[in-house]
Amino acid sequence: MTELAAEWLGSLGDKELAEVEIFSCGPTPMLKASAALARRFRVPCQVSLEEFMACGVGGCAGCTVQVATAEGPAMKRVCVDGPVFDAYTVF
Repeated sequence: MTELAAEWLGSLGDKELAEVEIFSCGPTPMLKASAALARRFRVPCQVSLEEFMACGVGGCAGCTVQVATAEGPAMKRVCVDGPVFDAYTVF
């Protein structure tokens, strides 16, 4: 799924890689693959999560996802805290 991007990233030097950031949206397996690719090449990665949002204002907490924080794992609401998250904190 990410082979072409990996080939391109592998062709870049350190200076060029320092200017790269990955942005990804789509189904969870694709987001996980994008996060893994970013980790492999040590580049930043932002993912746009797709969760069911019953209320859309954060009241129901139906769209929560676990993210890593400095204080440990935390639950964040995709509808108000996202939908875009740092991939390293989600996957």
